[in-house]
Amino acid sequence: MPILTATPVPLCVTFMGLESYLFQIRFAMPPTEAGAIVLLEEAGMSYLKERSNCQTEQNYGSHYFEQRTANGLVEANLTTAPGDPTADEFSLRFSVLSPTSVVDQTFDFLNRLHTLSPIEVYDTEIKNHIMRQLRQSGKVDKDFDGLKEEDEQAIDKLCFIGLNADDFKRNEFQIMKRERVLNNIEGVVIEGGSATIDYIEKKGLFDRFLGWIRKEL
Repeated sequence: MPILTATPVPLCVTFMGLESYLFQIRFAMPPTEAGAIVLLEEAGMSYLKERSNCQTEQNYGSHYFEQRTANGLVEANLTTAPGDPTADEFSLRFSVLSPTSVVDQTFDFLNRLHTLSPIEVYDTEIKNHIMRQLRQSGKVDKDFDGLKEEDEQAIDKLCFIGLNADDFKRNEFQIMKRERVLNNIEGVVIEGGSATIDYIEKKGLFDRFLGWIRKEL
């Protein structure tokens, strides 16, 4: 979607997920739904029970967690399928407005969780970054379609990262989202999603982010 058009694009549409840094965390030995909740709590997350619901034979389960400190806010969402209490993976994110200290907080949590139950960390932003570059060069279409299966598998392999915060900070792929957070010495302890978008809009920070957004899209 182009950023500069004859008709102004609403900020909430423009960002389209660019307001958060997102990981997928996969359990090597998937626990039950209840077991996963316990694991995330033991690793340092607070379970937001009032926002969550367990799976049933007919409905998905959806569970929300957060780790909120002066160093940042890390949010997690665990989803389970109807009739299947097994938890294979969950998503983890923090706002791009977060202070750089949120990176250490995130990897401290991941390492604690890994000691409780082995995990793999899939950095979705590596794939997004590579696919946007391929789109800009015309090698995939606007929906990121066009790669051979083996090429997409090769990209996926690059997305599995280690549990070392220093490696993440080196930002080997020069991902702009990472760079944005790593340069936020103070930052804002804030939820991803609409809260971040609203903050950017209310604080008049859109111009500051415009160049980054244009390059990403």
